[in-house]
Order: sequence, then C-alpha cells, then structure tokens
Amino acid sequence: MTNEPVGSVGVMHRGTGVPLYVQLERLFREKITAGDWKEGMQLPSERELCDLFQVSRITVRHAISLAESQGLLTRVQGVGTFVAAGKYEQTLSEVRSFEKSLAQLGLAATTAIHSAGSAVGELWITGTLRLPAAVPVCSLQLVGSGDGRPLVFYDSYFPADIGRKMVAAAQKASSEGIPFSTLELYAMAGVSRPTKIEQTLEAVVADERLSSLLKIDEGAPILQITSVVSTTETPVEYRKAFYRGDKYKFALERSLADMV
Repeated sequence: MTNEPVGSVGVMHRGTGVPLYVQLERLFREKITAGDWKEGMQLPSERELCDLFQVSRITVRHAISLAESQGLLTRVQGVGTFVAAGKYEQTLSEVRSFEKSLAQLGLAATTAIHSAGSAVGELWITGTLRLPAAVPVCSLQLVGSGDGRPLVFYDSYFPADIGRKMVAAAQKASSEGIPFSTLELYAMAGVSRPTKIEQTLEAVVADERLSSLLKIDEGAPILQITSVVSTTETPVEYRKAFYRGDKYKFALERSLADMV
C-alpha cells in the first residue's frame, strides 16, 4: 500500500480496495463537516483538485458526482462547484408552528399568499372533505420562506364556510407580517381547532409551477406531504405541502417494542 500525501487536505490510500473517488468524496465530507469548507464556498477547479490530491480528472469528476448525490456539493454550469447548503431537519413526531420550526434553525420565517379563492371542487377534493360532489370549496395557497428564501409551498382546500374564514385570517396575518401555515390559522379564524392530522410523505420532482414558486430548477427533488386535517372525525382541510428536497429532511422516532 502506498500513501500519497496531499498537503493539509488529507491522504489518499491506494491498494486498499476502496476506490479513489470514494476516498476523495470522504475527504470532501470531512472538510465540510469540520467547517473548513463553508456553505457556498467554491471548490478549486478540477485541474487544481487533480494536482492537490494527485489523482486523475475522472476520479475528481466521479468524487464530485458522488458528493453531489449526497447533497454535499452543488455544480453550477459554467461557473463551478460549490459547497451545498445544509438541510433543515424537521421532526414528524410532533407538530410545530411554521415560525417556531424555522426559529429553531435560526431563520426568520415569512409567509406570502400566492392565491386564494373559491371554485367548484374536483371530485377527489370533495370526496376527501366528505362534501357532495361539485359543491364549491375554498382554496388557499401559501409560500413559506426562511430568511427570504422560499422553502415550502402549501396548497390547501377547505369547505366553503370554513375556507372563507381561513382566507380572511390569512389576509389579516399577512398584512400584519405574521408568519403562518394553515395550521396556525384556525385559532386566528375563530374556527374549532383541529384534533387530528393524517399524513403521507412521498418524493416527487419540481414541475414548472413549483420550480417558479420555490426558485429551483425543474426536476429538482421535492418532499411532498399530503395531509387531511380533521376536527373530531370531520375533515376540514385537504393540503399538499411541497418542501424543497435540497433544504429539508424529516426525522421520525418509532418504538420497536410493539413490532409486528
């Protein structure tokens, strides 16, 4: 086994069975974790990385691709490679207000109303809300941001009577600069507080609309959480929340005591 020193950046080990590009990706990770490479910092060019680590350009490219797939680096076409921004972890085991969730991450939360209105509900919406087919429902779409950066898009539907109150509360909160998601609006609207939320999570990609709203590329990863919010056993809101996959990760702790 031969060690090749690379100054103060680390050591590459040949003959270990671990591909050099994997080792290089690990060195990238170590530098980022240690804080030596800061968020948004531009990496040296591929040629400079080759000289620095004494490896081939194809090894550097493979390592960068691997690091990019792990969310460590991001490439900007024609500009260079940068240290990616860290992800915000949000627990699924408890429900926190939008403002408090971001405050715990050191971010200032803001909410903007993208649209609000009334329309004849599609069958899948009225069915979920247990309403007669083709009755009017109220829609409310919000963009939640942290430090001015769009992070999540909320797309909610309500029975018309509740929805009108929710929209009015949203408009008032927005005019007063109060950050909110729809879950905070119930108290503001004077509507009975929900007692249950059923959620499913899936991975999707940004279409043209989401890329425009969240300021990301089309095809970028999105974490979609679909929620049915209920008061006792009556559904009062159907919501899809679209979180930027490059900014969010969700955590859940579960007991194994009752595993079946």
